[in-house]
Amino acid sequence: MRALGRGLWNTGDRGIIDGLLVNGSARVVGWVAAVSRHLQSGFIYHYAFAMIIGIMALVTFFVLIPQ
Repeated sequence: MRALGRGLWNTGDRGIIDGLLVNGSARVVGWVAAVSRHLQSGFIYHYAFAMIIGIMALVTFFVLIPQ
């Protein structure tokens, strides 16, 4: 019984809960922050250009969707 409990603790608690849910979500947030840091320049024309590209993508998407 003790070995079963220890195995479940290692796999379930340490591996899944701590490894994926707690530390994994922290790693994902760190990765997203590192990527988005490069996307933010502080120049308004960069943001305006990104908005225009996004609007063009949405219009293209809705025009090309078969009715």
